[in-house]
Amino acid sequence: MVNKSISIILALMFILYPVISCATSQTDLNNQRNEIQENIDQAEEQKGDLEEKVSKTQEEINQLNYEISVKEDEIDKITGELNSLNSELESLTNQLNEAQEKYDKQYEILSNRIVAQYKKGTVSYLEMLIDSKNLVDFISNYYIIGKIAEYDTQLLEDIETQKATIQASKTQVEQKQKEVQEKEAQLKIEQITLTNHKSNKNKYMAQLSEEERQVQETIDSLNEDLRKVENEIRELARQSSANGGGSTFVYDGGTFFWPCPNYKYISSYFGYRGSAATGGVGTANHNGYDLAAPHYSDIFAAEDGVVIKVVRACSHDYPKTYKTKCNCGGGYGNYVMIQHGGGLVTVYGHCASIDVNVGDTVTAGQRIGAVGSAGWSTGYHLHFSVILNGTYVNPGPYLGK
Repeated sequence: MVNKSISIILALMFILYPVISCATSQTDLNNQRNEIQENIDQAEEQKGDLEEKVSKTQEEINQLNYEISVKEDEIDKITGELNSLNSELESLTNQLNEAQEKYDKQYEILSNRIVAQYKKGTVSYLEMLIDSKNLVDFISNYYIIGKIAEYDTQLLEDIETQKATIQASKTQVEQKQKEVQEKEAQLKIEQITLTNHKSNKNKYMAQLSEEERQVQETIDSLNEDLRKVENEIRELARQSSANGGGSTFVYDGGTFFWPCPNYKYISSYFGYRGSAATGGVGTANHNGYDLAAPHYSDIFAAEDGVVIKVVRACSHDYPKTYKTKCNCGGGYGNYVMIQHGGGLVTVYGHCASIDVNVGDTVTAGQRIGAVGSAGWSTGYHLHFSVILNGTYVNPGPYLGK
């Protein structure tokens, strides 16, 4: 009976073994599949975290690029103001030295006359007239006395004037010296902040892949070229505004004529723009409006004025990437600058063609060129900037935005 039972059990085991074995294998496979899927999910999550980290790193670099650009602009502006102050200080110091030299000479002349009169004794003008031998001598002495008195009076007045001039010049010199010291202190603070921003940027740059780093270095190089040209444009605008730029126009505060009247879409605004806005390329500190328009669309002068600069430096009139980079014209490619009076200048960049020349007088709404993608441009558009007294300002209020 026992043997029969054992035989039955053994028989059942042989019969059920494949089923049990199959079930066990299926479970293992399911477990393996689940484990693999779990690993895939984890890898995808890590990939997502990595992509997000890279994205955030790029965005941090872009933000720091903006802050660096702002600080560099501020440093350039302060340096320009400091140079102007030092120039004014030098001029005032020279004026002070000239006034002091003139005062010293006049004072010496007066002192010598007083000493000479003292040595000769006191002789009144009345005695000179009484001692006249005749009428002609009397008239002659009278004339001489008048001239002496006039000379002495003028000499005293000149001395008093020079004393006042010296005092005023000293006050101006002291004020300018104070302003110079304040600007130097401000410049030092901005330079320290800039150094910190660059140090932070270098830390983020170290987190990028080699390819990403090469791209960023290319962008940085292009941005540096652009910054140099922007400084030249700003300095020219400042100088032009200071001497009138040959313009008799006076901006009355009205709304500008839209530079591309048939196309009013603003693809990029003034100020900070993240990497998403630039496609990972382009400057983060945008100093104007980008007005998207088809190739060869008309560009019009925004206000009456005089053309003060024209650059036709670029034949690469097509959209760029960092691999097809072009820094012609410092990144602006072909561009025009127009002075409108009152310290106001407008800039029109990335032109396909330009219709005007330096010295030309233009009126608001006059065609000055055509839209292109010359220079460091990722698509066909007009870059439009407004400069007021040598500083880039938001074009929005001038365009009624």
